Amino acid sequence: MKRATHSSNSLYLLRKTGLPCAMLFSLATADAVPLDDFGQPPPTDPSAFANPPADPKAALDALLTLPATNQGAIALPNGAYGDRDTPRADNVLPPALQTSFKIPTNGKPSPLFGALPYTQQLLLFEEFGTEKLDPTLPAPPLTFPPPIVGPAPTQDPNSIARSGPSAASLEAFMRQPGLYPFPSQYSNVLDRNPWKAQIEAFLNRHPVSSPAEGRPPGKGWSHQRWNEFYPQVAFKTAQAGAKLNGGMRDRRQLHNYAVGEFGPGGLYNQTSDAPIIAGTTKGIDTRFHPNMPIQNHKALWTFDGTFPPKLLMVRYGQGVLMRHYNALPIDPSANMGFG
Repeated sequence: MKRATHSSNSLYLLRKTGLPCAMLFSLATADAVPLDDFGQPPPTDPSAFANPPADPKAALDALLTLPATNQGAIALPNGAYGDRDTPRADNVLPPALQTSFKIPTNGKPSPLFGALPYTQQLLLFEEFGTEKLDPTLPAPPLTFPPPIVGPAPTQDPNSIARSGPSAASLEAFMRQPGLYPFPSQYSNVLDRNPWKAQIEAFLNRHPVSSPAEGRPPGKGWSHQRWNEFYPQVAFKTAQAGAKLNGGMRDRRQLHNYAVGEFGPGGLYNQTSDAPIIAGTTKGIDTRFHPNMPIQNHKALWTFDGTFPPKLLMVRYGQGVLMRHYNALPIDPSANMGFG
């Protein structure tokens, strides 16, 4: 004869074991305490909420009388400020010669420099690659490199403000493990912009107090649900002008150029045919076809400043943090119309 079995439910546990299990039962069903504060920023917070206007229509009408939203956003030397024409001063085609602002629709076709269809291997994505977010790593020896003059087309030979870091110094910095300063929930308002001296020289204004981090201070601009979804892995990249790929992400590829079609003899082991490059992205330059010119660093901005385009591979449910450095020219007109 089979013995009667009890389902694992709270009523049976209460009858058998009395008060101690009753206490456990009550704890097990209690609502979890949230890990993060979802309340409004306090009144002293820079991102504190403001009361709605008493007359919403009048407030909306008043917006029409205000200066343009980007007025004062483009700082130039000696206290001057730029306008909408400043960033397009170096356009390859001045606005008067452009056929349309509907790009690419109705725009002039790009020159092909004699390139024929199906004569260039398609570049495949290059993975960013993530690493464990580790607060115990020591501070790295190299800091974010400043812009310097250098040979075109990867740098400007005459002006620091229209140039960027050298490819070697930027890659050496990016190769270092970890993130420093270590990321925090709130914006880092203590560290200054590492290009502070170069920005001051361009503006002829001292001091320039711009912070290193782009987020404004305050709770409203902090990472949301920081503790609940604390980042487990991270990666870093720099938005930079076009430069030669040095292969710094080769060992961060999941395939490591060793297995499958990416392995030796595989279809994708040869990463470029200009010249033939196998098992690495080192040596890939910033042009779409061997017949075409290498792109100027002011005309093309990419992640890392390199080709191929980048790909982020992550797992569902895994918190990821991206640190995005700005390595673009200080002078807002140094973009040849690209930015």
